[in-house]
Amino acid sequence: MVSGMKRVRISTTVDAWRLARTREMSGLSDSQLLDRALAALLGQLEHEREIAALERHPYDEDPQLSWESPATPLPYDGNIPDAVVQLAQQRRAQRQR
Repeated sequence: MVSGMKRVRISTTVDAWRLARTREMSGLSDSQLLDRALAALLGQLEHEREIAALERHPYDEDPQLSWESPATPLPYDGNIPDAVVQLAQQRRAQRQR
């Protein structure tokens, strides 16, 4: 919870077993439980909205996002140059010190 956050009082009824079990497992106050539940629900809803937006506007249909990447300056043919292997070995040795 963000400090200084404006708080509101709510009154509602919820599933008694679920509330009791959550209280028992978490040891949190009811307000803490509701804050966490609301944060989780908000995160899920934001995720669902992002997925829906991507379905409406896919990246590959956006000309500014679906550009072809340029060819690499040095083509990779599967062989790692000796100088690169040596450099990697030197850096690993430095990290292990």
